[in-house]
Amino acid sequence: MAVSCCGRLLRSVRGAAAVSLLRPLPRCLSSQSSSLQPSYVPKTSLSEPPWPEIKLPDPIVETEEHKELVQKVNSLIAAGQHGRLFAVVHFASKQWKVTNEDLVLINGIVDAECGDRIRLEKVLLLGSDNFTLVGRPLLG
Repeated sequence: MAVSCCGRLLRSVRGAAAVSLLRPLPRCLSSQSSSLQPSYVPKTSLSEPPWPEIKLPDPIVETEEHKELVQKVNSLIAAGQHGRLFAVVHFASKQWKVTNEDLVLINGIVDAECGDRIRLEKVLLLGSDNFTLVGRPLLG
């Protein structure tokens, strides 16, 4: 339909006017011009990612900060200035938050009598008022 309409239009217009209809538009008037200013391009997920750019820390600085932090935590523990400690431990297929002198009720068979001390070796996290140590997956 569009082709027949164009044919009728060309037949009705004669001479130089018909030739001017067939000539392409100059590039500056074209709607698909590729010389757009950057300020005219809208911000989309194709022009810029929707998330902020992540800046990774310097590994040397990060290593120094880690050493200082470990020394500070070790000095608190050695001096006994850590306050009340708590731990998250894995025992009997569950995770428990325990502190000193806590009672843990386990439904099942455990080779310990009431009042016995047990050693919990799977420590996932240890914390106090001043610091928290997180295991990946266990603290060593």
